[in-house]
Amino acid sequence: MKKLENLKNSFNLDKIKKLFTFDKTYKTLSKEEKKVFIKRKIKDGVTNGGTVLFGLFTVAILIWMVVYIFTTGSSTLNWEFITSDYTQHTAMLRSPDDLDIGDETFENSANSEYFSEYWGVGFRNGTDNLQDPVVYIAYIEENSPFSKLVNYQGELEPVDPSYYCSYIYLINGDGSEIQLNSGQDTAEDFAAALDKAIKIESASFLSRGEGIRGSLLTTLMLIGFSLLFALPLGVGSAIYLGVYAKKNILTNSIRTLIDVTSGIPSIIFGLAGAIIFIPFVNSMSGGTGGNIFTGALTMAIMLLPTIVKTTEEAIRVIPMSLTQASLALGASRTQTTFKVVLPNALPGILTSTLLSIGRIIGESAALVFAMGATIGDTASLNQGYASLAVHIYVILAGESPRYEAACAIAIIILVVVLLLSLLVKLISLRLNKFKGAN
Repeated sequence: MKKLENLKNSFNLDKIKKLFTFDKTYKTLSKEEKKVFIKRKIKDGVTNGGTVLFGLFTVAILIWMVVYIFTTGSSTLNWEFITSDYTQHTAMLRSPDDLDIGDETFENSANSEYFSEYWGVGFRNGTDNLQDPVVYIAYIEENSPFSKLVNYQGELEPVDPSYYCSYIYLINGDGSEIQLNSGQDTAEDFAAALDKAIKIESASFLSRGEGIRGSLLTTLMLIGFSLLFALPLGVGSAIYLGVYAKKNILTNSIRTLIDVTSGIPSIIFGLAGAIIFIPFVNSMSGGTGGNIFTGALTMAIMLLPTIVKTTEEAIRVIPMSLTQASLALGASRTQTTFKVVLPNALPGILTSTLLSIGRIIGESAALVFAMGATIGDTASLNQGYASLAVHIYVILAGESPRYEAACAIAIIILVVVLLLSLLVKLISLRLNKFKGAN
């Protein structure tokens, strides 16, 4: 009886309430109760402090990563970087034999800072991909002698204003010769030397290169075809599991397999794509190697667990009263599914689509096997060019990693995912307001 009484006293509600009160009640506690109170406060303080500390540490790392990416990549990220080719193109040009530089001068209509009035071309200082100083062509006047340069086969080859001049070998009016080189001479030197020259003996012009146009187009095409294959299968499976399927061993096994599939490493999917999808697609297309179709099929298999689980969860949270009301009004199960269930589950479907797009943009390991890691300047359905994530992998895997370009691509990926997230939120909000109005 004494043990029972002691146990009862140990669980006295009044004492427990006292232990969870603050300073005013602390004075009324007994000595033993004060010890318990202090120990509990210390334990709670350590627990809460540790939680806050680790949370702040995680947030600080994320902020540092984002700041590093934006500060490192912002100098490289520009419209030319997005729209230009990755391959560096070279143009070896000279003056045609019949070109006559007279006394005619050209007006600097573009207000180029360094302009040759006799050749009608402006220059600007800049840097190449290695951040070494070079001289770019800023502007070429119409009908200027500079626009009439030919290659060594005598064919007219206009100079692209986005190219920079590696070197230029000039013949002056007095017969003397001069050679200018990017990195050693400035845009002002180029403009001043051309005003004295009557002929360009030879010149080398290079495109900046390192652009991501091909990888960006490949990524967009990959997103489109992956969703084209994955969304119908994923949403259809979710409808079956969430609406039609009964609880039995079969449906439980299917859900278990979906959970297991979602945990498989992406490189295993890439291996499966290389073994299964590449021979399958090539047997029908006659191609060789991976391409966008093989990559899209591989990504579709990877996305199915996310789409199925997210969509099924969105279907399950729809109140049963809506379904029952539709059936009570005489609608069939199919009509109820497509007229009532799916419209209300649309925000969940959009969420799964967003998660899928983010997975496609950020995937690299699987696509290296299933689609290839060759960086191209165009996007082709029957070619296995690199996506943006694979592009980052390639430029960081060489002997001279291009961290600036990698961070610039990372900025594009982050911005695209952010915009897609905001778009889905706006659409979901719009749909919810529409439902409320109805």
